[in-house]
Amino acid sequence: MKEVYLYFRTQATLGDDDDSAQSCMFPLSNLMGMHPTADDTLAIHFLPQIRNNGDGQANDFTNNDKVIVTLSAVNTHKDVIAALSRLFAGAANGGIHADGFIDVVDDNAGTQAVAGIAGLSTISIGAAFA
Repeated sequence: MKEVYLYFRTQATLGDDDDSAQSCMFPLSNLMGMHPTADDTLAIHFLPQIRNNGDGQANDFTNNDKVIVTLSAVNTHKDVIAALSRLFAGAANGGIHADGFIDVVDDNAGTQAVAGIAGLSTISIGAAFA
């Protein structure tokens, strides 16, 4: 099975899409899970791009990165999770998006990969602690 990559962009102005809080991409294999964070938001967690070194010291890094998507209707988390899961599984097994790239949410283009997502709220990429 080849790797599939998931793209997210929260910046609606292309000229301002210039840091990790604006757009990011994760390998599907780094997906850790999804859960509601409010009636109309869903958190999608990934293994961090900056890895934890595991020694418990002050220089440890974050334990996950996440994107928060806004739902188009309240309390539809299960429907969106199911739709994303089916899309991801299909892409990973040679179905739709077998080219290895899924544009999950792009607020600049106004596109969402599945029904039920209104847009992207936030992107949180952890950084090393000082």
